[in-house]
Amino acid sequence: MGEILFKILLTVFVTYFYLTCLSWIWTRQVDIKETFLGLLKKETSKPVEWIATRDPNAIYQNGKIVGNVSRDVKEIGDRVIFYEIFNTSTLKKDLPLEYKRLKLKIIRIEKAMGVYSNGTEVKHSVIQNVVCEKIR
Repeated sequence: MGEILFKILLTVFVTYFYLTCLSWIWTRQVDIKETFLGLLKKETSKPVEWIATRDPNAIYQNGKIVGNVSRDVKEIGDRVIFYEIFNTSTLKKDLPLEYKRLKLKIIRIEKAMGVYSNGTEVKHSVIQNVVCEKIR
């Protein structure tokens, strides 16, 4: 009787673990290229480290974060308008960028500032009212 109870508990635990892992994978944006590169470069001890995910509030170029999105983002047809992106010192404005699952090209930047402070926080390399066009 003890063995059966143990098997039931073990089955419940394993099922919960796998469902939790599946839920984690399906609710995040997986970066396929960085995941495979990471697996080739190093050994990881935790399963969560095996899969590279992307920050939903960041913009990327070549798999690297080149800016952080703050405030509003509007999607109007084939255009995406970012109210503000900061930490953009490594952003190459003439190359495509990626935001969430979108590939974009910058077509206009209304305002660019080296440093911006709103009284409570300081942001560096800030661009505002950035209009992008969807690619693909």
